[in-house]
Amino acid sequence: MSPSTHTVLVEIVEETPTGDAVSKRRLAESLAVPETALDPALEKLRECEFIEATEEGYRPTTTTREVLALDVDFDDILVLDVVDDDTTDAVDE
Repeated sequence: MSPSTHTVLVEIVEETPTGDAVSKRRLAESLAVPETALDPALEKLRECEFIEATEEGYRPTTTTREVLALDVDFDDILVLDVVDDDTTDAVDE
């Protein structure tokens, strides 16, 4: 069974207190799941720009630390507007 996206995100933050990356293998070991079970959560987190993939593994973005500092409860609703950098508004001249 795959861990929740939130669980993976919190684990990445806890494993990277100095901002260094954590390997997929280390995440899998600490969450006691196969590495492949992390793929869906890691992809979602990358799409939302909560984590960055590096050669060494994954590290949380500044946004991630700020969102987690809000101490949002599971019963709360948090809405994030993810804006695609490639999207620009056309201006009629």
